[in-house]
Amino acid sequence: MTRKPQQRSIATRARVLQAARDLSLKNGLEGLTAEAVAGEAGVAKGTVFSHFGDMDGLLSHVLLERLEALRAGEADSPARQTLPQDPVEALMQRMMALIAVITDSPTILRLFLDNIGVTKANCAEEFVETLDALDADLAAFLAMWQASADLQPALRKDRLPSELVDGLIAFMIHGAILFKSHQITDMAILEARLRRHVEAFLLEA
Repeated sequence: MTRKPQQRSIATRARVLQAARDLSLKNGLEGLTAEAVAGEAGVAKGTVFSHFGDMDGLLSHVLLERLEALRAGEADSPARQTLPQDPVEALMQRMMALIAVITDSPTILRLFLDNIGVTKANCAEEFVETLDALDADLAAFLAMWQASADLQPALRKDRLPSELVDGLIAFMIHGAILFKSHQITDMAILEARLRRHVEAFLLEA
């Protein structure tokens, strides 16, 4: 039985995306090209672009799984339901986990930077939604910390959690750039530096 055009289109899109995933695992993201993906999927190069717009659109779908895995890991953390004894340490774990993902390759860092604030036209909606969800999770964590009367050290209360998240994102971007530009080559050193900035920014005087 001949499949309907819509079914064939869905199957082709899935085949192209799987080809991109396979090639990225085999050769890394930096060498991923439309020609290579088309060859692996057995389609024309134009088919890749007709489904994903451009290579960044395709790459955003490939990288989506990494962001979703990061968020799933946070969801499984007990700190999501209750405040940890050391909120600064819990926050640093969240931030360093995201930095580890976005500094895995220059391509990931570029896509992350390109889709902060203004989303590129061909970027996967789910990619941006997951970034927004990570921000919302972080804001919820800060709100819970801010509302606690007993937890120490105390979080500043003169700014909304969403405003504090904006500052933390800036710290993470700066840290990622320092690492990828080889100004800092040791993640432990980067974490110690970032912790000092975070404590100065977030904690009550």
